[in-house]
Amino acid sequence: MARYTVNVTIDLRLLAIKLRESGKRFVKVHEIAYDLAVSPRTAGKILNSMARLGYLIKWSDSVYMVVYEKPRRNIGISDDVIARNL
Repeated sequence: MARYTVNVTIDLRLLAIKLRESGKRFVKVHEIAYDLAVSPRTAGKILNSMARLGYLIKWSDSVYMVVYEKPRRNIGISDDVIARNL
């Protein structure tokens, strides 16, 4: 049988914004799987990637906590220094 696949790109930053706007503090893998119409395994990979980027914190095997602060990429450098260099 022929195998058909589709590659889809998801903007993780936009998904994080949508999760923050929803007001939820915790999100389950199965909820994201349902909302994005993907398998729970794929949803877990998406949430794991978001956790590595700092948008979520892994709470348990299938639950992630939404981080409401902007992730800091330049640790050790104050925002004033960054703003002055822009």
